[in-house]
Amino acid sequence: ALGIGAYAAMSWVQHQRHADPVTFGLMFGSKAFLLVTIGFPIISFMTYGIGFWSPPYMLRTFDVPLSEAGIVLGLGAAVGGWVGITAGGVLSDRWKQRAANARLYMGVLVPLLAVPFVALFLLAQSAWLAYLASFLYSIFSTLWIGAAASTVNDLVLPRMRASASAYYILMNTFVGLAMGPFVIGQLSDGFARGGADPATALRTAMGGSMVVLLLAIVALVLAMRYLPQEEASRVARAQALGEPELPDAATAPAA
Repeated sequence: ALGIGAYAAMSWVQHQRHADPVTFGLMFGSKAFLLVTIGFPIISFMTYGIGFWSPPYMLRTFDVPLSEAGIVLGLGAAVGGWVGITAGGVLSDRWKQRAANARLYMGVLVPLLAVPFVALFLLAQSAWLAYLASFLYSIFSTLWIGAAASTVNDLVLPRMRASASAYYILMNTFVGLAMGPFVIGQLSDGFARGGADPATALRTAMGGSMVVLLLAIVALVLAMRYLPQEEASRVARAQALGEPELPDAATAPAA
């Protein structure tokens, strides 16, 4: 299924190159755009992967009722996600007024802030400490979401934001939603075949999968080299690619 999706996405990219070369140039001719749409989706690998396997982990480790795990983890994720996404958007926007790379700084900070709560969740000796760690993780692991969407939109012209957002969401789907739960599940099965009990196997897989966040940090740090210049020059680059001269309102950054 992932292969079919990737084929469809690459076909769309190829079509974009011929149907709208200006949009294609601003998206795929931008090093910052490419690095951002790799770095942030790798963070979603953690977000989706840990979120998907948290209920089975609680059942295997603490033998809690399924209804309890679903309600407590679900409500914690909903409230924590709302707080994290909202706070992250406000903070990154205010930070952006002082530093061009502020939203990328937020993306780099998220793994550093969220991973300790993953560790606390996996090492907790009581169910309620694990629930608390999961709630705090839901806050800190979602701080990047608004910053990522705004960064993608600020690298293109307003008329191109739907296409840029679509590609970014596709990358989140492929890297985070498709690969996160799948890879952790495969790792857990591998550890179980090696003799680990189900809870230990899943704990090791969830903790070990956090290594991929190093790739996210590298991609976002590299993007910092290109983002300020490419964001400031998007109108000039668009016109060089054939875009007609635009009124000021059509070049405004994303809110």
